[in-house]
Amino acid sequence: MTYKRLYTVVLEYKGGTYIGQASADTPKAVLSDWASKTTNSHLKEWGVTHEELSKIASDNLVPIDGCLNVWCASGSTRGGLVLVNVIATDESPRGT
Repeated sequence: MTYKRLYTVVLEYKGGTYIGQASADTPKAVLSDWASKTTNSHLKEWGVTHEELSKIASDNLVPIDGCLNVWCASGSTRGGLVLVNVIATDESPRGT
């Protein structure tokens, strides 16, 4: 059994808030996986490319001071600033 935790990913971009959930071993892994699996229809709606989202996901994910199990990543796209928060929402182990 591999330990996987449920995370909530919150993306803020161009005045919109987009929320998804996924499971992974680490917050960085969930962000990369989430970015790679985001559908083209969502990307078109948001006005961001897979390349831009993947670059933000691969950059440093930093813990938020004063919060437990919350991380943040940000970056620029041709359409503006993207802010992504990752929140561990489940402490229990999950099988793969």
